[in-house]
Amino acid sequence: MKRHLFTGAALIALFALPACDAVRLPGINPVSEDKADATPAEDTAQAEPDTLLADAATATTVEGETPTVDRSEAPEDESLVSPESIVGEDAEPIPAEASTSSGAPTLAELNAVTCGLPEGSPPTPTVGAVAGAYQLEEPAVGAEAVNALAASLINFPGIVKLEPVKPAEDGMVTTGHCSALRIADHWLVTAAHCVDQPYEALRIIGTAENLRSPLAHTTEGEFAVCHGGYAGTANGYANDLALIRLSDEEVADLGDVPVAHFGNTSKPLAPANYPTGDMAGWGLTHFGGKLSNDLLSAKIRITGTGPSTIYVASQGGAGPCVGDSGGPLYVTEEDGTRTAVGVLSVVEQNRETGQFCAGDYNGRYTNLQGYSAWMGEVMALCDADEAACQ
Repeated sequence: MKRHLFTGAALIALFALPACDAVRLPGINPVSEDKADATPAEDTAQAEPDTLLADAATATTVEGETPTVDRSEAPEDESLVSPESIVGEDAEPIPAEASTSSGAPTLAELNAVTCGLPEGSPPTPTVGAVAGAYQLEEPAVGAEAVNALAASLINFPGIVKLEPVKPAEDGMVTTGHCSALRIADHWLVTAAHCVDQPYEALRIIGTAENLRSPLAHTTEGEFAVCHGGYAGTANGYANDLALIRLSDEEVADLGDVPVAHFGNTSKPLAPANYPTGDMAGWGLTHFGGKLSNDLLSAKIRITGTGPSTIYVASQGGAGPCVGDSGGPLYVTEEDGTRTAVGVLSVVEQNRETGQFCAGDYNGRYTNLQGYSAWMGEVMALCDADEAACQ
C-alpha cells in the first residue's frame, strides 16, 4: 500500500515516540456559573475569541431531571435549513469570487475554504497544551475506558482513524488524533478543528478495529475543505465540519471501508424519536489518559437537536472523549439499520467535579442533516475540478 511519508518500520517507531501526539481537542468549555443556565444559542453567540478553551453550547439542567435543550427557536423542518443560515455570528464573511471558467461556482460561493483558521484566530488547543499527551499503548477496556466497550466495525460502518501528520523541526513527528466517516467513494467527513492547523499528510487508517492489526489499511487524504463559517474558538466551534478527498489510488489503498448511510433519518431527528445514539472512536480512555488502539464505543443520550447541532449527554459515565473528535454518532432505525447523523465537535466538563470525560457530562455533534446540501455541492465541485479546491 502507498505511504507518502513513512515506511512500515517508521510507523511502528512513531507509536513509541513520547509526548509527540498532538491529540486534537473537541471544543471544551470550563464550567462557570454564569453559563450554567445558558441556552445553546446564547452560549455560541457569547463565545469569547481570547478564551483558551472554547465555550461550547450548554444544555439547561433541572435538578433531578435529564438535561434538555430549548428548541423554541429551531426551525421545525431542519432538512430545509441552508448552510448559510447557520454560520456562526462571529465568523468572518466569505468574499464572493468569480465563477470558474466552466461556469461552476467557486469554493467561496459555496461558503467553503481550504482548511485553516482565519489569520489572527486563537489556535485550536491540543491535549498536549492542556493535560499532557500520551503515546499509544494497549487499551484498558472496561471502567477505565470512559466506561466504553470494544466495538465492531460492523456496527459502525464507514468509521476510520484520522491522523494529520507534521514532521517537526527537531526531527520528531507531530501526529493529530481524530476520527472520520466515509460518506462517498472518494470522500470522508470529519470535524474542521481536526484539520485547521498546517499538516504535511492526512493519514487515514481503516478496515480493522485494532490500529496495529495486520488487517488495517493505511492511506492518505488528498486535500481537505472546511466550512467557510468555521473559526475555531473565535465563534465557539460553530460550523465545525470538514470534507477530505481521496484520489483513486488512495481509495484503492484504503481497502474495503463501506460508505456510511448518513444524514436523513426515517423519523425526524429528535430525542422523542431517537433517545439514544452510539458513538465510537480511538480516543483517550480518560482525560489525561492514553489513546486506545482498539475501537471503543458507548451508547449516549440525545438531549436535543437543532439545524446545525445535536446535543448529547453521557450515559452511566460513558461517552466521547478527547481523540474521538470528528467521529460519527449513529442512530438505529426501526428496521435495525444504522444512520450516521453527526460528527463530534464539543465535549464539556462535569459540572460538579470540573473533570472531562468523567461521570455526567454533555457534548455536541455537528448535525450532518443541516449540512447535507453544502456537502453535496462541495463534493460535486471538487470532483469536477480538483484545482478549484486546493
